[in-house]
Amino acid sequence: MPEQKLKNFLYQNMPEPPKDFDERVHLHLSRLVTKEEPKMKRASGFIIAFALILVIGMATALAAFNEETNQLLYRIWPQAAQALKPVHLACESQGIRMEVVSATLDGSESLVTLTMQDLEGDRVDETMDLFDSAILQLPYDGSGTCMQTGYDPETKTASFAVYMNFNIDERPAEGDKVSFRVSRFLSNKKEQTVDLTPLIPGEIIEAESMPVPAIRGWSGSPESDRRDAAKEKARNLMVLNTNNSLEIPVVDGVTFAGIGIVDGSLHVQIRYTDIHHTDNHGFLSLSDKNGNSYAESLSKQEIGSVSWFGENHDSWEEYIFDDYPEDLSQIVLQGEFTTADSAVEGDWYVTFPLSVIKSE
Repeated sequence: MPEQKLKNFLYQNMPEPPKDFDERVHLHLSRLVTKEEPKMKRASGFIIAFALILVIGMATALAAFNEETNQLLYRIWPQAAQALKPVHLACESQGIRMEVVSATLDGSESLVTLTMQDLEGDRVDETMDLFDSAILQLPYDGSGTCMQTGYDPETKTASFAVYMNFNIDERPAEGDKVSFRVSRFLSNKKEQTVDLTPLIPGEIIEAESMPVPAIRGWSGSPESDRRDAAKEKARNLMVLNTNNSLEIPVVDGVTFAGIGIVDGSLHVQIRYTDIHHTDNHGFLSLSDKNGNSYAESLSKQEIGSVSWFGENHDSWEEYIFDDYPEDLSQIVLQGEFTTADSAVEGDWYVTFPLSVIKSE
């Protein structure tokens, strides 16, 4: 099943778990029943009856949640929905409870549904992202995608679907065990659009430049037979000298470092704070004061940006515009930025026999 199909569908169809779904209520009432003193037998009987009513309610809510998830999966990947096996194993780390609800391994493809619930604070929210750390641990190379499929603010519970495709070269042994693990997540993610034009300091001039440090990435649209040449060009690009950074805060985690002309192109430099723990990133768009956009010409550029690491896992990114207003005073610059709190790290994992989730 193509990863993009799952990703696109989940973006458009994000079901939320029932508002009354709260496993903590179930656990708390169970503890009340088991810890009740003998002298409180009459009260205990009432508590037991009350607990049973609520536990049945929780079970009903959970069943409704599972049914809603199954209906979603039937629409995305019917074969997986039919093959999904209940797992219902949970663990806790850093005050966050993870439960693997169900999973399947169908040939080389797997799908896992899970929930994450904050038992102590507000670190789980509707923006929660498992930060590429969710994995079904099999001894094979693989790739996949993870999407949040719902969030309940009352119980601080987020639900996810994790799809993976493995390069399985031999059939797993029947007695093998498998673990599902999450090691970190992001939350409080914010998407903000900012007008950067007021930050442009006076006149835009030919800027002092330096050779780009070892790049961590680059973007562009070279012809297929020019990709290697474009990559080599990116590695030898001249960029704005970071020693002259303007250090203008844009939003939390994003700094406007500079703007200027380098080798005939307009360069804009942004620094993103500690991307190893925040995944802060962004995109710039250029237009003039008459509303004319330069997006189309940018989309055809061989190199549109380069990025490299600085201190403290900061990422410097240089955005390059080969085409721009002839009158530089007419430039309008806008940024779209995504930022997050520093990742919450832990060790959430459950282990179970592979036979539990293998499709027949």
